[in-house]
Amino acid sequence: MRFEDIEKIVGHVPFMPASDGKILYEFILASGRKHILELGFAHGTSTCYMAAALDEAGEGDIVTIDNFSARSIEPTLFSLLDNTKLERYVKPLFSGTSYTWELKNLIEQQTRSNSTIPLFDFCFIDGAHAWEPDGLAFFLVETLLAPGGWILFDDLDWTYAQSEGLRDTELVHAMPHDYKTTPQIERVFSLLVMQHPSFENFRREGRWGWAQKKAITPSRSAEILDRIYLNQSIAHDVRQLLRKIFRRLF
Repeated sequence: MRFEDIEKIVGHVPFMPASDGKILYEFILASGRKHILELGFAHGTSTCYMAAALDEAGEGDIVTIDNFSARSIEPTLFSLLDNTKLERYVKPLFSGTSYTWELKNLIEQQTRSNSTIPLFDFCFIDGAHAWEPDGLAFFLVETLLAPGGWILFDDLDWTYAQSEGLRDTELVHAMPHDYKTTPQIERVFSLLVMQHPSFENFRREGRWGWAQKKAITPSRSAEILDRIYLNQSIAHDVRQLLRKIFRRLF
């Protein structure tokens, strides 16, 4: 499915703007990602962008995990997949506890003779936004991620104190000040991911943090990511220039 086609269907749905969806789509397609893990999907907007890239490539699969509350978020993942006809690429898992428990189950399934057989070549984490579950999730994902695979964290700058949906709740009021004001995913990225000896090619772009698990053979996927962001920057500059010209003319 072309990006223009998937954008028409899900471009208006929270919580991923089309510009971010395009980066995901282009990276998966250009770098040949085939086996994707997603932690946290909400409406499933990001899921659909990634599934569309797999559809355009002609193969691949996505395991996406969220808690049971995602079943009632309208529009649901199921309705978006039905509208896009991309169901065959996506396996949703709903957890009653945390996606870390589902990752435990996947590691058990992939374990042979005290060793885990990697299952994924890309992981997108946009879930709990908290140190404890996402710090653990990173180490569990590392076990399931193939050499040369990529991990992408969303919302590096998110905090409980700034969350419109949570900041005024009793839960957040009861939190220690430093806990609710610290961008916890940024700390996961800087203190765990960037210090892990198995990862390289770290990149921060706005609220996103990218990292690649070291490859056994040379990989060009870091160059592909560079080119995607360069093209996005050029396109943004061109749009800004055209707006200035339009305002001067009219």
